[in-house]
Amino acid sequence: MREVLGALGRRADVSLTILTPTPGAPTVRALVGDTLETLVTSPRADQLSLALWDRYRAGAAFERAGAEVIIGCKHLIPRTRRPTVLVVHDLLTLTRAHENALAKRVLLPAQYRRSLSDASALAAVSAATHARLETLDDGWAAKCTVIPNGMSQRLIEAAPRQPAAVEDRAFALVVGDLSPRKNLRLLTRIWSETPPADLALVVVGPDSGTDGSVRRELLELERAGSVTWIRGADDPELRWCYEHTRVVLFPTFEEGFGLPLLEAMSFHAPVVASTDAALREVGGDDPGVHYVDPQDETGWRAAITDVAARTDREFRVPVIPAGAITWDEHTDRLMALARELARGAPSPRTRT
Repeated sequence: MREVLGALGRRADVSLTILTPTPGAPTVRALVGDTLETLVTSPRADQLSLALWDRYRAGAAFERAGAEVIIGCKHLIPRTRRPTVLVVHDLLTLTRAHENALAKRVLLPAQYRRSLSDASALAAVSAATHARLETLDDGWAAKCTVIPNGMSQRLIEAAPRQPAAVEDRAFALVVGDLSPRKNLRLLTRIWSETPPADLALVVVGPDSGTDGSVRRELLELERAGSVTWIRGADDPELRWCYEHTRVVLFPTFEEGFGLPLLEAMSFHAPVVASTDAALREVGGDDPGVHYVDPQDETGWRAAITDVAARTDREFRVPVIPAGAITWDEHTDRLMALARELARGAPSPRTRT
């Protein structure tokens, strides 16, 4: 979302009305600059209230502001007479609903389904996500356009800086939160025994997600000195990690896109990734990406050991992999879809 807002802020051909919780207003203003015409703030910022307000009250606010097309970037679009685009990052709210907290598990799947059905158009971030839409509802797939996520130019241009917590020793890197689908339990099991190739494990990601047992295991491994957990890495620190790791690990069960894989490839880091369809789409046949079934613990240990032993990292200028796009290009395609809807919509009526 931040990347898309930043890309919109670099355009001269849009006028934006943006909905945000009040605490997010300064960030929105900084990202979009002069393209912001109207800022709509929700009365409450907690997830449940925000979702309900976004779905049932925000439409009228957008209409009053004169919005021609409304784009929902996270699960929901408002009920409105205007054309709408819903960006489909993944379908985990439906396919892995049992992994969410209670309120999200009870409320969000039904609202997400209604938003998917109500949206004038859908924009899936990968062909894999489009295919998953099709397995759930042919009507969703029929109105869906694939617009891949972009690679962050800001990350590529950041000056690398070693995180203070990372020691000068060989390490494997995993980027992500503690959601069960991320499958960090596979890695904590491996590192609880003998770390493969005597590697430390560096985990970069927030202390969020619902897998409390993995959190406890990470903290125990951190105390034992075999894991370093960085909860808030900035771009310079993340770039340094990608450039210096012996191998990036991505054992996830299901992804909508797999942005850390694209980032790793941009920095020429070798990767061991799961066989998830979205990761195979992003990684393709890149020789630096090795795929292993996320259930195969023995295979993962062997692959990590093998890749780390063959890795001889030398600095190479980071590049966006062939076939990938930037966030500006992603936003270009999203705006083209919105304009197509706007041209086919009747003129907005004035509210009285």
